[in-house]
Amino acid sequence: MSGDGHVLRARAGEAGKTELLAPSVGIFLPAVHKGQLISPGQSVGVIEVLGVREQLLTPHGATGRVSARAGQRSSRVAVQFGDVLLSIAPLSLGDASATQVDGPAAEEGALSFVAPMSGRFYSRPSPSEPPFVEEGGTVSRGQTIGLLEVMKTFNRLVYQGESLPERALIERIVPWDGDDVARGDVILLLAPTTGR
Repeated sequence: MSGDGHVLRARAGEAGKTELLAPSVGIFLPAVHKGQLISPGQSVGVIEVLGVREQLLTPHGATGRVSARAGQRSSRVAVQFGDVLLSIAPLSLGDASATQVDGPAAEEGALSFVAPMSGRFYSRPSPSEPPFVEEGGTVSRGQTIGLLEVMKTFNRLVYQGESLPERALIERIVPWDGDDVARGDVILLLAPTTGR
């Protein structure tokens, strides 16, 4: 990764929306989801080109709510130069007060659990069983948070790591069931628990 990141180019889209464009051919690893509020200078993901990753930052004036994202539910999206990575709808009056709360979730320094290896992510032991963890719930050290299928072998993803607290609140589960993830991709966005 080079420097402080790459500021994305924006263009006007339909219905007053702003479109953020891919700076090159590569693999887009989004760090935002549909409906999330974003602001200028925020990291919205990474582009990987020949194994080198670079942060993608929103340009000046790009404030709003993500209305569409390349790849929709995929955590790795092949893109060409100029492809639309994100479409941003202008803020409504109700959104303006929430930008400070939602904005930093994907910024550098955010608390997160990342994939220890590449594979296919599953949030539940089988399609008929409940998920291991849910958004809004808490996770504790040693708890299973999902499965990672690598070469037809299912590996348990266990909440652990020196940089992670004993317990944390799950703000968001980033990949969807069946998404392919690479080593280092964010699985859970977390927040410290407050005295629980």
